[in-house]
Amino acid sequence: MCPRVIANTPKFLMFDLQKVNETEHMIFGADYILVAPRTAGCTLHLASTHYKLKVGQLVLLAPFNPFRLSLLSSGGQGSADCDVLHFRLNALGQTFVDSIQFKPIKQMLDDSRSGLLFEDRQNEAIRQYIEPMENTFDFIQVLNLLGLLNHLAVKQPIQRLINNCVEISNSKRAEDRVQLALKYIDQHLGDPISVAKVADQLHMADSTFSRFFHANMGITFRQYLIELRVRQAARFLVTTDWSISHIGTEVGFSSLSNFNAKFKGLLKATPREYRAKHIDMRKDIDTSRSVVGQVTKQFFDNVC
Repeated sequence: MCPRVIANTPKFLMFDLQKVNETEHMIFGADYILVAPRTAGCTLHLASTHYKLKVGQLVLLAPFNPFRLSLLSSGGQGSADCDVLHFRLNALGQTFVDSIQFKPIKQMLDDSRSGLLFEDRQNEAIRQYIEPMENTFDFIQVLNLLGLLNHLAVKQPIQRLINNCVEISNSKRAEDRVQLALKYIDQHLGDPISVAKVADQLHMADSTFSRFFHANMGITFRQYLIELRVRQAARFLVTTDWSISHIGTEVGFSSLSNFNAKFKGLLKATPREYRAKHIDMRKDIDTSRSVVGQVTKQFFDNVC
């Protein structure tokens, strides 16, 4: 039997199975999290308390809920085994997420800010969706994720793990701060952007903001900025006739040589080579949105 495809990177479009490593400190993530123990010995540390999870249980956490896992098998030797599934909604599209059909799932996800504990005593319904999941681009993987969410949406959680509204408010505050930082970066992408400038928007010290950004985004501020600029440049290369030097300036690179180096480092081609290779993407494209979708896939195919 082939091993399941497990990721070792936070770069993904919709969902991601990741290896579980014990950490000393709480993890803040910008994704929804599903924690499903495969063996006994998995302890979830959430807010100010902890929960020993059983096989057949599953915990759904909203973005920015601080948590960590302890993995100690029964008897105190070796590590317990646990699936941790990260997923995002933005790849589904806002129209789909706002649809009537998706409403029960959306309500459950909103409720997951307080941490929802589900239990499947037979351990069959949950596993039939999780077991075949892999980090591939096959459409069946999307159906597995939606099937799992639909299954949970019609079940009643057996417990809400966080009842303290102050703790929930703290998680929401972290989410708001991340969104404020991302919005500022997006609006000033073509300007000289520094950690200090963005940290100032959040009224945080530079070093504190750097740790905060990395913990919540799973990527350093500098690398996030480079990838965002390269991705926008790739879109401009496909959708416009602007010169390469103009595009580099437009997305915030300080020099043409720096633009070429960073672009090639991520997409394995110079901007000129990338434009020549993907110029046919302009054909029969009515809106820039379809271009953005294709370029995004090209970007992740090369980076991931």
